[in-house]
Amino acid sequence: MFFPFAKSDSIISSVPPETIPIVIIFVSIVGFTIIIERLVFFWKLKPIPQDDLKKIRELVREKKWDEAKDLLSQKTIAPASVVLQLAFDLKRRNVEYLEDDVRQEGFRQISLMEKYLTSLGTIATIAPLLGVLGTVIGIVRSFAEGAGTKGAEVGISEALVTTAMGLGVAIPAYVFYNYFSRSKEERIIELENATDLVLPYVTKQK
Repeated sequence: MFFPFAKSDSIISSVPPETIPIVIIFVSIVGFTIIIERLVFFWKLKPIPQDDLKKIRELVREKKWDEAKDLLSQKTIAPASVVLQLAFDLKRRNVEYLEDDVRQEGFRQISLMEKYLTSLGTIATIAPLLGVLGTVIGIVRSFAEGAGTKGAEVGISEALVTTAMGLGVAIPAYVFYNYFSRSKEERIIELENATDLVLPYVTKQK
């Protein structure tokens, strides 16, 4: 069905002016859902206090696996805490080759932190492009309909609205993508530092 105000039978005229805005709204819903979910996720990943990390290392030296695990579980659910708790539990049960299990858990924790970040980065990229697409369609529509017509006014409005909508979605998506990426890197660094400090005492204890 062609656009009711169209003077021509062009493809652009047949595209309803609300099409691109609806697509941008859908993308924005997905994007802001990811932002809220990741905000809650990273908010829970409190770093391990340095003083507690020293206490944990001392407990490990004394082979007090349960006490070290309990101390970590009371402080945070950060990746470093989860990985160390697994190491203590495996050591307490005298599991052989615990390094492989610990390394696998570390990779799993990194994967959890990276969840949805690619999608959010994609939204930050395509949202302004959708706005540009709506702008182009709106301008083409306004020229196709002719100056002073209702269709031309709709085309100009479409061009302006879609540009603003695209930027309105892309800017916060890009800002939060960078924030979450930085938070992920900080937790990975903490994971590496904590395991370097504590795991040697776990693997060397017999």
